[in-house]
Amino acid sequence: MNKFWFSKEYRGKGIGGKLLAKAEETAKQMGATKALLTTYDFQARTFYEARGYEVVGEIKDYPPGSSYYTMVKQLL
Repeated sequence: MNKFWFSKEYRGKGIGGKLLAKAEETAKQMGATKALLTTYDFQARTFYEARGYEVVGEIKDYPPGSSYYTMVKQLL
């Protein structure tokens, strides 16, 4: 499992989107057709949805008061 995050000072500058796009492009070059990730309700769900990821699984109330999501994107 790999964990990745940005300190607040680097958020909102487009770095995450560029890094994600590069990772997806590299995955496609290696033959991947889907990307899979997990995130929490209080983390980056909307960030990933804005970039084409869809929720395919949810664990509700984990941690209490939040949800844990599995998200997938077709790499075309």
